Formats: sequence, C-alpha cells, structure tokens
Amino acid sequence: MLDVQNHKINFIKMNGAGNDFVIFDARKSAIFLTSEQIKKISDRKNIGCDQVILIKNCNDADCLMEIYNSDGSMSGTCGNATRCVASLIEKNEIKIKTAAGILLCKKNGDLISVDMGKPIFEKNITLFGFDFICVDVGNPHAVAFIKEKISDEKFFDIGPKIEKHEFFPNQTNVEFAHILADDLIEVRVWERGSGETLSCGSGACAVAVAAIKSNLIKSKKIITRFKGGDLIIEWNGDSIVMTGGYQKNFEGTIDEKFLV
Repeated sequence: MLDVQNHKINFIKMNGAGNDFVIFDARKSAIFLTSEQIKKISDRKNIGCDQVILIKNCNDADCLMEIYNSDGSMSGTCGNATRCVASLIEKNEIKIKTAAGILLCKKNGDLISVDMGKPIFEKNITLFGFDFICVDVGNPHAVAFIKEKISDEKFFDIGPKIEKHEFFPNQTNVEFAHILADDLIEVRVWERGSGETLSCGSGACAVAVAAIKSNLIKSKKIITRFKGGDLIIEWNGDSIVMTGGYQKNFEGTIDEKFLV
C-alpha cells in the first residue's frame, strides 16, 4: 500500500456541471487517505472540492470508484463523479463499480450517459413547512417542490436541518426544486456531508423521478438546471439515465508535507 505520508501522489481536479472532485488513480499503486486528510484536501483554502475520489481495480467492472465527502464520510454513488471517471477510461462503454452497485456509462462526443439504476421511493415527510418526497438513487434524497426560488437565508437554515434530521438515520441530501416548464426544473442542492454544491447527479435523478411519479410534469426527458450547469434525466419507470458533460480543471501532486 502506498501511504501518502511517505510518498508523493498525483491527482486530477475535475468537475461535472460545477460539482468538483479531486481524483486519485489507485489502480497501479494503492492509496490510503485518512478522514482528516480527505478533509484537508477538500478544504477550499487548499485544493478544494466537493468530494475526493479514489479509482481502484476490481474484477467485475472496469474500475471501482470510492467517493468521500468533504467531511470525510463515504458516499454510495455520485453521478457527476461517475462521468468524470468514465472520461479517464479509454473505452466507449464503461462499467464503474460503486458502493451502491455497478453503473453503466456510454460516451457520446463530449457527453457521457450513465444508467443510474432504479429509484427507490421511501416514505415522504413534511418538515419545517416543506413537503419532502424521499427517493433513494444510490444515495438518499429529500426533494421539495417550491413555487419560487428559495432565499439564501432559508436555504442555509433548512438544508442542514433536513440533512441531519432524525427521520433520516443515515442523513440525506436535500433538493429544492422549482418547475419552470414541463421539461425544465431548476434545482438548488444541499449535499449530505458537503453542504451546498453547484450540482448533484443523483440529486438531478431524484428530482426528475419525483416530479414524474407525482404527476407534476408529463415529460419523461427533463433538463435539471443547477447553478453549475444542466443535466438531462430520462426515466420511463425503469432505470434512470443521466446525461451530462465533464471538465478537467488541472493536474497536480501532493506530498507528505501538505497532509501532515
């Protein structure tokens, strides 16, 4: 195992619709990061990211993707990170294994589509005056449909309260969604373990299927619009397909002095 306290390691900074990641390729040499090191890497005063990603070898997919939130906790899946990792693998069709299962990816020019699997609809709840539709898309999500944009004050007050509410034993991601048209939904997201992010792939999926299942829209192909960009979600009652772009920001190296 390569211990980062004794070696230098390379990383790639990438983002999908503004949701950004520091990615380490551990397929040739194993990499171990402690929770505190993940927090330090994620800190915006340092490299900064929403999640830290480790790419590892596995026998039943092209790679295993481990996802760590900026607070050091582990995440089951991440649609935006999946597209970024898929872009690094020189194949048109890629299988990426996550804690939530294997995700099938397909490249189409500058876009990548990901089969995010079937959603699981949980018990809904009303909290702090908002009606939340609860959906699991590899990660838990609580989606509230609102008639107008949520204010910063209310977002930063309610988001973390919902994330850590006792109703959600494993905590939850929180989305406030505003339907602009039958095929367009504006979303603001508070991610579990990371806080506000510019977009969330699994959150886009949760918002779209919640809107369709609740008969709030008729379209089965929806643009979910985040601060960081758009994601296209398609759902016909079976597996969800998410399509979006990716961007490489820069590459760098970390040594033991940075992480001590």
